[in-house]
Amino acid sequence: MWTSKPEERLHEWREFRQQIGTQDLATAVKNTSQLWSYAPYVAHYLAADLIAEWPDPWALVHENYYCDLAKALGMLYTLYLCDHWDNTIDNLEIRVYKDLDTGDILNTVWVNRGKYILNLRFNEIVNKHLVDEKLQLKHRYSVADLGLDLK
Repeated sequence: MWTSKPEERLHEWREFRQQIGTQDLATAVKNTSQLWSYAPYVAHYLAADLIAEWPDPWALVHENYYCDLAKALGMLYTLYLCDHWDNTIDNLEIRVYKDLDTGDILNTVWVNRGKYILNLRFNEIVNKHLVDEKLQLKHRYSVADLGLDLK
């Protein structure tokens, strides 16, 4: 998906969202994490504190630049725009943490209040019980904060 032309990439992303909409939620979340884990990486694209500058779902996929935060945003957009939203997903958030030991910034996606957490570890899904105490919450953005009333 990531190497195709923008229009093809948007079409492939639409097909992916339709596909995961037919899967059980755990599988859909796993496949979403896997897809976005392998998106092409750039060091700096989005700033966590400049939410007004974040692209909408289609611009994000069209532009094809993905820092760690953009990958998290892509995961959230994917899950929001599939058939699981309002059916089996009732809560989506991006949570940005600072690791107090290393100083690293971690951009995570919380699904259903932390039942599934994406992007905390590469291509792995964890739950809220595995979020270390050494992680300090810096930013928290809900679907409403992102202005997602697209459906």
